[in-house]
Amino acid sequence: MESTQNRLDSIEGLLLGVAIGDSLGFAREGLSRRTALRMFGRSPLKYTLWPRAGLYSDDTQLMLLAAQSVVCSRSDSETFLTVFRRRLAWYAVSLPVGVGQATWLAGLKYWVSWLGVPGACWSAGNGPATRSMLISLALYRTGHRTWKWVHDSARVTHSHPHTSDACGVLALLAEIAATNRPGKLDTQAALQRIMQTSQIVMLRERLEELAPMLEAKRSPSYVARHFGWQHGISGYIIPSVIMAAYCFLRYPTDYRRCVEAAILLGGDTDSVGAIAGGLVGSHIGKSNLPKDLVKQLSDWPHDREWMHDMALRLTHWPHGVDDILTAPSLRSHPFSQLLRNIIRWPLVLLHLILRIPYAFRSLLG
Repeated sequence: MESTQNRLDSIEGLLLGVAIGDSLGFAREGLSRRTALRMFGRSPLKYTLWPRAGLYSDDTQLMLLAAQSVVCSRSDSETFLTVFRRRLAWYAVSLPVGVGQATWLAGLKYWVSWLGVPGACWSAGNGPATRSMLISLALYRTGHRTWKWVHDSARVTHSHPHTSDACGVLALLAEIAATNRPGKLDTQAALQRIMQTSQIVMLRERLEELAPMLEAKRSPSYVARHFGWQHGISGYIIPSVIMAAYCFLRYPTDYRRCVEAAILLGGDTDSVGAIAGGLVGSHIGKSNLPKDLVKQLSDWPHDREWMHDMALRLTHWPHGVDDILTAPSLRSHPFSQLLRNIIRWPLVLLHLILRIPYAFRSLLG
């Protein structure tokens, strides 16, 4: 990510990579590996919430909120947090689809923060994961304290130390992915670097266990079984980070294979798919993402054209003093977001109804 063009390609690759992985895994969220295979089949994965239309969930939306907050931050971490909290509060009342309980409650509690109510929830969920990667790439070589921004951003919604620590690991891995050319990444060295970053013994020890499996080129499903996650990856931050990181390190230049391997594990498929997709997207860049999946990414109002404009803004951020103080972010389209969510809810409820026969079959063995 040395040149402006490489920086743009990596940042846009991250934004689109997260959105595509999120959209591919959205309809499978919460299903066990076996049930999801029965209902949707194996690869190649397609957009299934609505045919041939990539519709993403909160994992992408919260990343885009963070991107807007970075642009509006005036290059100051406290201003970034203030802007992000304000946007999160409005997001929480927009009837968001698929948002995690901790994130939603944190957004609602910021409406009454004047009463002294703490906003963050004691949760180790993976809600802040995608925005940690975005912050890492946006702040790279800008002279800012990246890890402070990442950790403070995670604590806006999730106060459990596991979440902020794991987000620091993801932020470093995203930086490594973006700053190494495709085909030149030393995956074992990358694993050692993120391992040394973690202060949480549980996460560090499990990352250590990945080294021999990565050397032996074990499949992600093998790794999941090794850790006892064969029925699906939970929304807890540590399994999500471990499996998304492994999928990326196992298939760093193959977007489809990386994201499909992550989603086919079952469980919190949209989050794990989004994280894995963002990592490989930042590594190979927007220009090397699957053209058909990019073309069909059609969520609104923050579509792929909007993401391109945001990537352009972040590529040149921060600008000079005058621009930092006066340059606006892109339009949020709050009423369009509300309309989108109102339309999205019946679609999601329909998919929940369609799951019922498959759930019964799973219960019956």
